[in-house]
Amino acid sequence: MEATAVSRPAPSSPWWQTALRRPVSAALILLLIYVGLSFLNDTRGSLGTDTGGKVATLVTMTRNGDLDPDVGYWAAPYDPDGRVHGLYYTAKLGDRFLNVTSLPMVLAAQPLYELGGYRLALLLPMLGSIAAAFAGRAIARRVGRKGGWAAFWVIGLASPLAIYALDFWEHSVGVALMAWGAVALYDAVHDRPNWWRGLAAGAAFGAAFSMRTEALAYGFAMVGVACLMLLVARKNLAGAVLTGATAVVGLVTMLLANATLEIGVLGSTFRSGRTSGAASSGGGVLALRVKEALVTSFSPVPSVDAEAFVLGIGLTLALGYLVWCSWKRRERTISIVVAGLVGFIYLYRFASGLGFVPGLVATTPLAVAGVVLGWSRPRARLFLAFALVPLPLVFFFQFPGGAAPQWAGRYILTTGTILASVGVACLPRLEQWVRRFLLALSVAVTVFGLAWLSVRSHDVARAGDALEHRPEAVLISPDGFIPREFGATYGRKDWLASGNATDLQFAAQVAADSGAPTMAVVALDRGSDPPSFPGWTEQGTERVPFITGTDFVVTTYVRTSP
Repeated sequence: MEATAVSRPAPSSPWWQTALRRPVSAALILLLIYVGLSFLNDTRGSLGTDTGGKVATLVTMTRNGDLDPDVGYWAAPYDPDGRVHGLYYTAKLGDRFLNVTSLPMVLAAQPLYELGGYRLALLLPMLGSIAAAFAGRAIARRVGRKGGWAAFWVIGLASPLAIYALDFWEHSVGVALMAWGAVALYDAVHDRPNWWRGLAAGAAFGAAFSMRTEALAYGFAMVGVACLMLLVARKNLAGAVLTGATAVVGLVTMLLANATLEIGVLGSTFRSGRTSGAASSGGGVLALRVKEALVTSFSPVPSVDAEAFVLGIGLTLALGYLVWCSWKRRERTISIVVAGLVGFIYLYRFASGLGFVPGLVATTPLAVAGVVLGWSRPRARLFLAFALVPLPLVFFFQFPGGAAPQWAGRYILTTGTILASVGVACLPRLEQWVRRFLLALSVAVTVFGLAWLSVRSHDVARAGDALEHRPEAVLISPDGFIPREFGATYGRKDWLASGNATDLQFAAQVAADSGAPTMAVVALDRGSDPPSFPGWTEQGTERVPFITGTDFVVTTYVRTSP
C-alpha cells in the first residue's frame, strides 16, 4: 500500500505577534505605551515654549468655563496693545489676547483638559503619532510590499514622532495628515487618478494647515509633483488636471472651514495672519536661513556654529556611505570603520549631556537609507520626491530663529517620516548587521529624546514653583519667551516679557503704573550686570535653578519713594 501524504497546517504565529500586526490591537498597544511613557514627564513642563502658550490657553479656558481662547492680560490698562504681555508672542485681536497657533487643536483639547488635565489632553498628539505610524505603514507597503508593520513600529516608537506624541503640540497630527495626503497622491499616480483621491489629498493638506504653516509648502510641492508625473511620465493630461483641480477644491474647502471656525469663535480670521507673516519674511536674512536649514537637516548638536555643520554633514555622508557599501556588498572592513565613526558621533552627542538634537538625519538615521536605496526602486521615487522637493520652500518661508533648541527639524518632520518609511521598506537589501545598527541608532536617539523631555519637564516645573512663590509683585523677563515655559501655572503670578532693552524699560514703567511696590527681573545667567530703572532701587540678586546646567539670576527692585 502506498503511504498517503498528510498536509500539515503551517504553524500559527504567537498571539502577541498577531496582536502587533492587527490594526486595532496595534493602535491600542502603541497608545498604551505612549500613556505609560507620559508618566515619566511632569505635566507642568514641556519640550518648548510654544507648548506653554497653548497650555496657558487651556488653563484660561478651563478657568473661565468657556471656549474663548482669550488669555487676557492683567496689565491691559497700562499696556493696552500687549507690548510686554507676559506670554511673549501674544497677538492682539480686537479686545482679545491670543497665544495660540492652532485654534482647532486647542478647541478639541479643551474638553479633554477640563476632564482629565494635561495628561488627557495629550490624547490628541498621541492619536496623531499613531495615525502617522499607520501612514508610514502604508508608504512602506507601497514601496516594498513587505515591511509595513515594521515601519509602523519604527515610526511610532523609534522616530521623532514618539517624542511629539508626549508633548501638547500639533506636529504629530499635522505630519499624519500630510503623510496620508502623500499616500493619496501616490495612489493617484501609480493606480489611477480619480476625483476623491485628489480631493482627499487637498483636504488633508488644508486640515494640516490649520495646525502647521508649512503644510501649504508641502501641499503645493506634492500636488505639483504628482500632476507633473501624471502629465510627463504617464502622458495623462486629463488625470493631471483632475488631480490638481480636486486637490485645490479640497484644500480651499478646509481653508474656508478653518476661517469659518475662527470667525465664529473670534469674530475674525487669525491663522491667515501667521501665514502672511511667514510669507512676508520669506528669504529674509538669507545667511541665517541657510545655516538653520543645515542645522535642522543634519546636525546632532543644538548649535548654529561650525561644529554643527561639520558633525551634521559628516554624519550624513558617513551614514550614506555605510548604506551604499552594505547595499553593494563592498568593502566591509571600511564599512565597519565608517560605522565606528557614526557611533562615535552619536556617543559624542550623548556624552555632551541631555538636550536637543535638532537635525532630521541625526534623529532619523533611517531617512538616509530611504534616500540612498529608494532611488533604485521605481515605486519609491515618487515618495522621495514628495519628501525632498518641498524642502526649499519650507526653509524659505519658515519662521527664522530657534533652529537649535528644537527636536528633529520640527518644520520638516513630514520629510523625515516619509523617508524613514521608505528606508524601512528597503532595509532587507542591507546586511543584517547594518540593519540592526541603523535600528539601534534610531532607538538610542529616541530614548535620548524621551529622557531629555522627562528631565526638562521636571526642571521647568521646579523652576516654575520657585518663581511662583517669590514675594515680588511683578516678574519681568528680558528673555521674552521664558515665561511661556510656565504656561501650566499661568495667571498665578503677574509676568511681563520683553524682547529688547527698550521694551524692558517699558515693562518696568508698566509695573510702576500698576502700583506694584516690588518687582524682579528674571534673566538667564549671562554674566551681565543687572539693569537699572528710573523710579526703582535694586535690592539684590538671587540664583534660581532652571534647566539642568542653566540658572536664572533674579534681581529684586523696590519702588523709590517720590
